Amino acid sequence: MTEAPQYTYTLSCMARNATVELFVNGAPTVLHAALEDMVWTMPVPDYLRAGTNRIDIAYEPINPDERNYTPNPDVAVQLQLEPGNLGPVALLNASYDMEQGRLASRPKTVFSGIPVRSEAGTIHHVQPGPEAPYVMQFGKGNDTRPEYSRMLGVEVQIDDPSLRDVAWAGTEPLTDTPEMRDALWQAMARLQQAVERRDRAAFVEITQPYLSRLAYILGRPDAVAMADELFGMVSWASDRAGGMRPLLSREEARKVALHFGSDRRLVCFADHRVTALDRDGNFLSTLPFYFARRPGGPMLGCFSRHMK
Repeated sequence: MTEAPQYTYTLSCMARNATVELFVNGAPTVLHAALEDMVWTMPVPDYLRAGTNRIDIAYEPINPDERNYTPNPDVAVQLQLEPGNLGPVALLNASYDMEQGRLASRPKTVFSGIPVRSEAGTIHHVQPGPEAPYVMQFGKGNDTRPEYSRMLGVEVQIDDPSLRDVAWAGTEPLTDTPEMRDALWQAMARLQQAVERRDRAAFVEITQPYLSRLAYILGRPDAVAMADELFGMVSWASDRAGGMRPLLSREEARKVALHFGSDRRLVCFADHRVTALDRDGNFLSTLPFYFARRPGGPMLGCFSRHMK
């Protein structure tokens, strides 16, 4: 029987009067930038590892009365992680404290008013850290302002050996240098070429860490089997695909914005993706890959938000 993790871990976030961005072990999950309350949930076993995990929460307060981004006591964030159906553990349950000038933890959930749980099943030792200034990136130069935009990290212990480790384990923190940008562009070009030619072997080679992890999470034999399954279901490998949007040039890659994971191990070009077009030349789908690099190795596809 093919192995797979013991539980399907589900991460949930509710927020009011706040722009919110979440990262799990450095990988981006969701960016909520609407005036409406945030209500979001997603299975995240592929984002988690056995042992110590870190969830980073970036937020910027929204003041609907003054129609600006300033602190107010109605800012609230509730973040929960649940192993299987054993009940959620509160990773962050806080509302804005005007005197302290930050999100302050509350003993009862800010959205449902019930006492918070600090452990359940394999999850325990939840430790929120301090806040620090942080700029959220929305692409095309639209970023939050550092005046009130903050990031705080939560460490949580998960005693579940079946989780193993994330696809970008052992990769190095990245610095924005011409060499790193060129390596990223080369990796993106290899991915584009593999998709354009529908070359499964080349696709496996450039995205092996991602495919191997996904195969394990879904109980598939290996990266090759996972690629075969993807190529049979995604639109960019189907008969609907008619070609690829031209890749940004090597010269453009030296200047455009980058988007990093919260620990700077994952990176992509913020406004440029490998993109498939339909037979009429219209948008069909993207491959939103983030790349990472182990010391001395090439850039490889280690994370993708989704695959359609």
